[in-house]
Amino acid sequence: MIHPFLLSVATVSLLLSACGGDSSSTSSAATRVGASAANTSNPFPGYQSTLYTGTSNWLCHPDLMGTSNVCNGNFDSTAVAADATATTLSYAPATAPQVDCFYVYPTTSIDLMGNSDLNDDLQEQQTTALQFGRYGEVCRQFAPVYRQRTLTALGLTTFTGALGGIDIAPNAGEVAYADVLDAFKEYIANQSDGRGFILVGHSQGSGILRRLIAEEIETRPALLSRFISAHIPGTNVLVPTGRDVGGSFQTVPACRNANQLGCVVAYVTYRADDPQLEDPRFGLSAEEGQQALCTNPAALAGGQADLFPIVPRQQPPVFRVLLIPRGPGGPYANPISNFTIPTPYYSMPGQVKGECKVGPNGVSYLEASIVADPDDPRADDYPGEFIGGSNWGLHLIDVSIAQGNLVLLAQRQAASYLRQ
Repeated sequence: MIHPFLLSVATVSLLLSACGGDSSSTSSAATRVGASAANTSNPFPGYQSTLYTGTSNWLCHPDLMGTSNVCNGNFDSTAVAADATATTLSYAPATAPQVDCFYVYPTTSIDLMGNSDLNDDLQEQQTTALQFGRYGEVCRQFAPVYRQRTLTALGLTTFTGALGGIDIAPNAGEVAYADVLDAFKEYIANQSDGRGFILVGHSQGSGILRRLIAEEIETRPALLSRFISAHIPGTNVLVPTGRDVGGSFQTVPACRNANQLGCVVAYVTYRADDPQLEDPRFGLSAEEGQQALCTNPAALAGGQADLFPIVPRQQPPVFRVLLIPRGPGGPYANPISNFTIPTPYYSMPGQVKGECKVGPNGVSYLEASIVADPDDPRADDYPGEFIGGSNWGLHLIDVSIAQGNLVLLAQRQAASYLRQ
């Protein structure tokens, strides 16, 4: 649907078959303490990380200056309307933000081992900037480098599995989680100053944050009271069928109101009428009586609404190679016009609709539909599917397809938290 902006894997076109508006203020079902209570009690007293003390091994951190901070960038976007009118949507980081955002990036590393190293390469840097940079309008930003399960491990495991083999890196997920947990504890113990926080992730990063919520946040009232929300698309958060809480989390519910606190936004994305929905990689539950949660960030209470995509104007060449070609390469139907966009990102107001759907096989997903008009000077299609993937749908652009909605939601939720 729109340009994806992760997955830089020159060697993995075959490998990735397994990756794995309202106004009322509402709190979660969990016990919450008002922000006015400050909640400066430290659930990890005396904790000191050897990896994440200070600015060590962080992609984004308030004390990282200049280009050392991946989140210090130009995130201006050009909004192209149906009549071809172009409007610049200027990005301005928040001045003295009073809440924090903690981000875990998706599977991007092409390091050759089962886990990546702690040297942040271009893939980690670009993905973090593209998915997380605009949250700077809302919060102080923290994004640790972590030893994630690599694309190499996923691909080789898939290949050997097809031959009756085994997982070549069975402990890679534990290593990745341990790093993120270490970074989170360091952040909470020594860098958060009792602030409220929003968790942000995608794919592998979302899966790690799902576990962190269940094991660390739900079990600690001092953290739960500061937990504003989680934006974790691209992973399955399970709930009992037809309900908003239970399953993956015992007390943290789906966000159904833009001012709701202590809640989660989770979804996986497919095109309308996508044949991949017959056997989807994402959005199905293997647990009896449970389904994958879908919360549409554009319409939390349900129904169809305009998605607010924010798309990088120019991808690195390897990214473009890995896309199934669709459309003219930008928001304009005329490919030449796409070279005139002056900002690093673009958007197409009112052209992409989103609605949570449940398929006959139980798949729960965010359906993305393009409003195509041949008389409209805008493009009628956009790339989104990975050329080497199978049944992924629009997984690669789960974030970019609704990034504007997610950032606006974070603004509302942060304001609601600070009003307590």
